[in-house]
Amino acid sequence: MKYLGKRANSEIIEKKLNYETNNQREEIRKLLVQEQNQFCAYSERYIKETDSVDIEHFDGRLKSSEEDNYYNWYGVLTWFNSHKPKKIDPFIPFLIPHSADLKDRIKYENGIYIIINEEDIEAQNLIDYLGFNKVELFNDRKKHINRIATLLEMLNKDIDSLKEHFKKDKDSLSFATAIEVEFEIDLEDLIF
Repeated sequence: MKYLGKRANSEIIEKKLNYETNNQREEIRKLLVQEQNQFCAYSERYIKETDSVDIEHFDGRLKSSEEDNYYNWYGVLTWFNSHKPKKIDPFIPFLIPHSADLKDRIKYENGIYIIINEEDIEAQNLIDYLGFNKVELFNDRKKHINRIATLLEMLNKDIDSLKEHFKKDKDSLSFATAIEVEFEIDLEDLIF
């Protein structure tokens, strides 16, 4: 969820890049991934050089319209893009992914993302639509957290040594929100 935010001073906006202009798509994709600090916006997996990344149109209904712009685009690993539902209509109303109050409405707890207010249909629809708790992603995230727990044990539970490891191996920062919650550490200075 850290990578769903948007920047008012985005280079994409400043350069007036347009998805409909084919020769601008690669630059848009690169800039989105750069703004997301090399993380997939939907899964929070670290994007490696060999990974395939798509420009994901959050609301596909806007594609090829004037409303399809930077605020609808995310850098997403291809697998997650291809496994998102094709139709958004069953998930309406939904919370806008870059909403300022996202962290006040959705949290990570016990291995899954949940809504903070049980009546918040918009937040639940966003979780369901983007597949935050999709079984494949849940299992991948759980395995990663277990690897980090094993590493932390090997480091004699020294959080500073773990942070040093993260500085050298950014791939280990995948699922940053889960790492922060599960190990009660702040990764902000390592990511941003």
